Amino acid sequence: MRSSTIYNLLIFIILTYPIASTAFACPFTAKWNVSVISVVPKDLVVHIKSGDDDLGNHTIPFVGNYSWSFCEMLGDHILFYGYFWWGSKFQNLYLFDEAISDKFISNVDTEHCYWFVKPVGFYVDVTYDKILFDEIN
Repeated sequence: MRSSTIYNLLIFIILTYPIASTAFACPFTAKWNVSVISVVPKDLVVHIKSGDDDLGNHTIPFVGNYSWSFCEMLGDHILFYGYFWWGSKFQNLYLFDEAISDKFISNVDTEHCYWFVKPVGFYVDVTYDKILFDEIN
């Protein structure tokens, strides 16, 4: 009787795992949504990369945004960085790393990180605190 219960449980897990993994994209870690919001008067071109992913070039119009999501990895450090062009100006910047992650209080399934690109610099919204990270050169 016991082996049939274990067998049935194993079959149940195998059959329901694809459904559970689709419904809960990050079952064991936090899901992060990162957005870059442009408040510069002209188009902002951004190229976003990590060690594993190249999200490519994106043109963000005035008051437009570009967003992406990822799952935090257990025991691994995640780094997303971007290259920004606005007219003749250029800037590169870490958009997500351990220092930024540590500023968030992880008490929800999905964390949000908002970057605001203004003519005077880059700001990250860390639980409603605005922090100036870098001026645009």
